[in-house]
Amino acid sequence: MLRLEKVSKDFDKFKLEDISFELKEGYIMGLIGHNGSGKTTIIKLIMNLLNVDSGNIYYMGEDINKISKKFKEEVGFVYDELYFYEHLKVKEFKNIVKSFYKNFENNKFDNYLEKFKIDKDTKIKNLSKGQSIKLMLANALSHNAKLLVLDEPSSGLDPIFRKEMISIIQEELESGDKCAIFSTHILTDLEQCADYITLIKNGKLVLSESSEYIKENYKVIKGSKKELDDSNINFIKREDKNYYSQGLFIESGYETTNNISIATIEDIIYFMGRD
Repeated sequence: MLRLEKVSKDFDKFKLEDISFELKEGYIMGLIGHNGSGKTTIIKLIMNLLNVDSGNIYYMGEDINKISKKFKEEVGFVYDELYFYEHLKVKEFKNIVKSFYKNFENNKFDNYLEKFKIDKDTKIKNLSKGQSIKLMLANALSHNAKLLVLDEPSSGLDPIFRKEMISIIQEELESGDKCAIFSTHILTDLEQCADYITLIKNGKLVLSESSEYIKENYKVIKGSKKELDDSNINFIKREDKNYYSQGLFIESGYETTNNISIATIEDIIYFMGRD
């Protein structure tokens, strides 16, 4: 459904370089990386808020620049700030945004407002950050977006609603004709829902694999420096501290033991996402 091919964007002090990955219908991709790695730039390029310098972004097999109207109709964008007229009430917000989408469902939107405990007579400027994110989520889900783009949506939400939000998104994807790309620093959220993990570091693609593949193949070993030296493991990344050593490696044949564990997403970003 969504495919990036060798996408690059050059700024004065930062360059996003040759980013390629694919996201199919029915799946959630977790986009991870430290601050400044290029995640937000990728999101803006996908949303056509920035133009690529080279490469292409495809939606349903077509270049997004050639199907701009269709793409905007079928994408739902949820980010960590609500940039809208603050003096408007929530019900006025609905009346404006629904004019943009031919598939907007009034009842669905109103049901989400009730579910999220958002008063339709509240002015946008009086919404908390969490409520603003919930409002954007309600909007994205109410026009039956095929592609959900979630840029740090859970940063202003309490843990209970974060789990509820993930459950709602997963339910939306059960139809099999939708997908979501989810950029977040809250890695436990991705542990719950991400089918694929894409790691960006300093503007470059480091990893884009299924969560299943990562769980089956990526391992972390901890022990003394001598134990790691004697292991003959080909490490992706290793660090030696005063009292112990640890390293990340790929090997499907290793069984988990007291000192070898399945790598988590946090392990992946710790070892592979830093200099």
